[in-house]
Amino acid sequence: MKRVRYLALSGSGNLVHMRAVEVAALAGMEVAINRPNFLLLADQPVGIFSQPGRTAFLLGWIYRRDGAKMSVDPLNPADAQDIFTIEGAIHLEKYWGSYVAILHDEDHDDITVVRDPSGGMPCYYMKSQGVTAIGSDMALFRQVGLLGSAIDDEQLGRHLYFPNLRTSRTCLAELNEIPAGFQLDIQLGKSELEQRWNPWDYARRQEYYGEPAAAISDLRATLTSTIGAWVSRFPTLVVGLSGGLDSSIVAAAAVQAGAKVTGLTLVTDETAGDERYYARAIANFLHIPMEEVFFSADDTDLEMSHAAHLPRPLARSFAQSGDQAYLAVASAVSADAFFTGSGGDNVFCFQQSVLPIADRLLFEGVGRGAMVTAAEVAEMAETSIIRCATLAARRAWLRKPQYRWKPKADLLSRDFVSRLGAEFSHSWLEVPIGELPGKAAHIAYLIQIQNHLEGFRRETVLPMINPLMSQPIVETCLRIPSWYFCMGGENRSIARAAFDSRLPDSILHRRTKGGPDGFLQRLVERNRSKIKDMLLGGHLAAANIIDRSAVDAAIKLEGDRHNHMHFRILELVDAEAWVAAMKSS
Repeated sequence: MKRVRYLALSGSGNLVHMRAVEVAALAGMEVAINRPNFLLLADQPVGIFSQPGRTAFLLGWIYRRDGAKMSVDPLNPADAQDIFTIEGAIHLEKYWGSYVAILHDEDHDDITVVRDPSGGMPCYYMKSQGVTAIGSDMALFRQVGLLGSAIDDEQLGRHLYFPNLRTSRTCLAELNEIPAGFQLDIQLGKSELEQRWNPWDYARRQEYYGEPAAAISDLRATLTSTIGAWVSRFPTLVVGLSGGLDSSIVAAAAVQAGAKVTGLTLVTDETAGDERYYARAIANFLHIPMEEVFFSADDTDLEMSHAAHLPRPLARSFAQSGDQAYLAVASAVSADAFFTGSGGDNVFCFQQSVLPIADRLLFEGVGRGAMVTAAEVAEMAETSIIRCATLAARRAWLRKPQYRWKPKADLLSRDFVSRLGAEFSHSWLEVPIGELPGKAAHIAYLIQIQNHLEGFRRETVLPMINPLMSQPIVETCLRIPSWYFCMGGENRSIARAAFDSRLPDSILHRRTKGGPDGFLQRLVERNRSKIKDMLLGGHLAAANIIDRSAVDAAIKLEGDRHNHMHFRILELVDAEAWVAAMKSS
């Protein structure tokens, strides 16, 4: 079951109605609704709920808060009446999922489009030729002749300068995105974005759990029911097992829900990238089969972008080898979907700072509780309690609670960076008066992960589900005070405690993390000449986005201590490959 592809067109003067057959043929999809000023195409049945003068459309997958899945086709009238609010949006307190909801008010010719808070269902929009178009992927906009291949160089540069800050602007001229948890209101051809879901509704002081035991119990129940709901729709899975906590929780909950799970762990030749010991531990504990596949530079083509289906350069070339492995394993086991542990660090508030201490100081004042948290943070950081307490006091009382978003100017042109400036905005980063800096950072982490949840070829073949980003799990974790997440001197401690009897001790108490740093270094060293040609003679250089001399020097760097620069070089290469894909399509 693939994600639904859809395209909605809104325009006045019968323009849309007259082009319905032509547009459907170009898009290769069926007409779900054809009205004088509104057209909806989809490649799967669409949930439709009609009232006098108003019609609501539901695209995607939706679940009740009790974890039960619901079918959008046919959409039961009684359920539909309960799902949609008077305004036409989804009752966020009752339902969650991966969906886009569209409300068409025929009397006033208004359109409201709501995207779920997890952002699991893609939703882009643009205005062209007197028509406002809303769709699941940029290919549809191109197929019907609305979108060209013009690159927005300012947004491309901004994407590289703030690589983890996702906004409504894409890197293609004219194409925008409805952010997760937002709605788009279209009236008389004018469109306006409005925030529908606010993380601060769950992250405010008054929403906090009063004791760790309640947080542990609720998180365990929420993880179990939410991942179980996903399993009810996708019973045969390939789960990426890094041997870390997050993917292990996903695998354990999926197995408990009755899924047929096959694990896959990716390995590099270096010790830091070989996590088979931990991956085998969880696979053996859960009694599931597991495949072990080595990353291969031979399977990596730096000139190919696996983000060619996306309007941003989100693919990572070093993941191409692993992508092939996922597709092969999924084919062999006839998988319904890929499940990942992506977002776990972000949702479970993995903080490597004194913010939990600062939060507790501001919440409880100076006392034993703050000193206990200081000791726990000091243990995690392997430093002194006094140093942690001193830094936390400064952070609590001498700085504003807002999260400081750090730009990444490495290898970018100074002139370009100065023109961009350091300004950025996202409504989730606006901290209400009296709220805590650790929670501001927690919410910022939820933004930071969004650009890492897509950009793989496998997502064009089967659904790639990131269960830990599901709305009920995120909301539960936002209610957990930041200092609970470091209890006992362990990061993500509430999540560990929630699954303490469902995972082996080697996973529950693991503190190290592996990574493919050595593989990245080999990719750069092996492809220096190609990288030099791509970057110094490519679009980024011609648009003065990169500093050619700095890039040239970075390509020549040798040794492990330059791994961070090798990663940056590959980020630029991935962007260059994406630009080439856009121009050739």
